[in-house]
Amino acid sequence: MKNDLLSGKLRDPEYSLSHNVIFKNERVVIPTSLRKDVLSELHRTHVGVVKMKQLARRHCFWKTIDKDIETLVKSCRECALTQKSPAKVPTHHWDDPQENFDRVHIDFAGPFLNHHYLVLVDSKSKWAEVRILRDSPTSASTIELLLDIFSFHGFPLVLVSDNATIFHSDSFKNFCTNHGIIQKFSAPGHPSTNGLAERYIQTLKSKLNAMENSPGTLQNKVREIIFRYRATPLQCGKTPAELYLHRNIRCQLDAFKPPKLQNKRVTFDLPPSRIFKIGDRVQVRWYTSNKDTWKFGRITQKFGNLHYQVLLDNGYTLKRHVDQLRRTLVGQDENQNQPADRTPDQPQFETSSRPQSNVDLAPYIASSMGVPAPVFQPRQPQTPERDPENDGSPNRPENPPEGLLRRSARSTRPPAHLNDFHLYKIV
Repeated sequence: MKNDLLSGKLRDPEYSLSHNVIFKNERVVIPTSLRKDVLSELHRTHVGVVKMKQLARRHCFWKTIDKDIETLVKSCRECALTQKSPAKVPTHHWDDPQENFDRVHIDFAGPFLNHHYLVLVDSKSKWAEVRILRDSPTSASTIELLLDIFSFHGFPLVLVSDNATIFHSDSFKNFCTNHGIIQKFSAPGHPSTNGLAERYIQTLKSKLNAMENSPGTLQNKVREIIFRYRATPLQCGKTPAELYLHRNIRCQLDAFKPPKLQNKRVTFDLPPSRIFKIGDRVQVRWYTSNKDTWKFGRITQKFGNLHYQVLLDNGYTLKRHVDQLRRTLVGQDENQNQPADRTPDQPQFETSSRPQSNVDLAPYIASSMGVPAPVFQPRQPQTPERDPENDGSPNRPENPPEGLLRRSARSTRPPAHLNDFHLYKIV
């Protein structure tokens, strides 16, 4: 090129010759033998392709300089080891499953607040389940927690998890194989593949931190967080409960609205013998002392189709099912009288007190205090008066005064184990 410029064969205004050096505009044209050294100088601080080209466009030139710069940078080992991660590709969402609980995402959170948390989220409805562990999770404990969840929802088709050893163990793989569950794993170090579970873990941790000073146990707080999450609408406008249960769940906020009760009365035919009217004379099942007996009374009110309120002859009012009633022609017994202080269906127990012993403990107290033991005079039991017209039983009033305890009238005697002792009584 130098000879062509000197001889006039090369007539290009961009090229010039000065001090025996060829220039293209203001850039020095580098000969082939020096190009490698020039490239090394341009890449001395390991700048990238763009910076090397910008620097070369101010100082040097040859026809393939751009291509040589790109080749040098890509082949530099030091630059390759210090490069940043490539730009993220657009997010690729999982295929939407056809049914609820076809594919679930699971992951462990913790240790957090001295506990571990197994989080399971349904991919279609975003229904979440959380189980709490105090100890570090193992394959066996994880299987037990999953069995508890699957007992309510059934086994999924696909189970997505990270690459923790818990999910890669032989016991966990056998568990999935035996129950027809296909395991899928996220890429190591790329948690966004299992982002559904990861995102809910972040939500759970942030809410537990916010509720740190709120009253209640950790289990109650987690239960409240899950409950409110299931009742809160998602971006689609529906709640996880609507998507999974196909209905809304009631929360405390629903108490603001009046209840919508749709009373659909079930009508059915009963035989005439099982239909009662107000005022009909009936006999009613009466339960006392583990025995089923009958009482007599009248129908006073009807509840629905099968329940009645009955006024007994003794004054009690009770509610009975039609299966506990029979029509009767037995009239009311005017002499029937039952204590009014006993409630219906209450077992009738006889009240009694502990029998009084005739053994006087004074000799034992005297011997322990060093006092001479006096002569014992046994106490004579009082024989209750008997009614000659009765069958020999003690004559006691049927209804003792209120507050007075009824004592046993049986004769008492000293315990047999005191027969070998001399008993004395202090005078």
